[in-house]
Amino acid sequence: MFKSKKNLIIYIVLSIGLFFTSFPYLWMVLSSFKVSAEIVTRFIPTKLTFDNYIFVFSGQQRNFLVGLLNSFIISIIPVISTIFFSLLTAYAFRRIKIWGYRFFENFVIYQILFPQVLFLVPLFLVMRNLGQVNTYGGMTIRYLISPWAIFIYSQFFKTVPEALLESARIDGASELQIIFRIMLPLSATTTAIVALFTFMARWSEFLWPMIICKDYAKMPLTVLLALFTKGDLFGAYFGPQIAGATLLSLPIIILFIVFRKYFEKGITFTGLKG
Repeated sequence: MFKSKKNLIIYIVLSIGLFFTSFPYLWMVLSSFKVSAEIVTRFIPTKLTFDNYIFVFSGQQRNFLVGLLNSFIISIIPVISTIFFSLLTAYAFRRIKIWGYRFFENFVIYQILFPQVLFLVPLFLVMRNLGQVNTYGGMTIRYLISPWAIFIYSQFFKTVPEALLESARIDGASELQIIFRIMLPLSATTTAIVALFTFMARWSEFLWPMIICKDYAKMPLTVLLALFTKGDLFGAYFGPQIAGATLLSLPIIILFIVFRKYFEKGITFTGLKG
């Protein structure tokens, strides 16, 4: 099985690394099925119980199912908007080459370099003035356009032959038809990468929704779980908190399993994060 001692050592090291990286998630999943007394005392439960999930789904203290739905809403909207606007912007930069396109393209790329935490206070003030506090709009508006996604599409559009687009124009296709009937199908892999990484980033978003939304009925599950630990009353429900965290991680795990090849391409294509 192992051709040399060197390969054996590599597999041992990788196995140890895999164990330590997967152990916290494995503990979380097992703990979500434990009774409260065994969560911090045993790794393998003596008996399995669904009480923690029943508590979560029943909404006795906080409606976690609504929080899960809110997470989907504030994750899906930016994905659709990011793909739409990134396609248009990148096409304008690379194929129409509007006046001053190099300046605007560089300006977009520079946005990637700034830590987003710098803009939290100005963005909150803008959203407050627009009346978007405690709304889905307040949680999603800032993510409707992504400089990272524009950059990714721009890099792909460089590789599309100009002759293909000229042929479409000769046949009477408008620029929008070229974008959505030619460029979008050609960039299927790029679109999948943008969609997956955008969804992951928005799904796990915590700081901005916590700042902009104080309405429990509109909070995403990330914020709802964090606030569920506050106070003596909610802090006692350790099992449901872990069950909620397990539910929160499931969509990402499923996406990774189903679209693993796109994750690999996205990581090798760029080291940037959306």
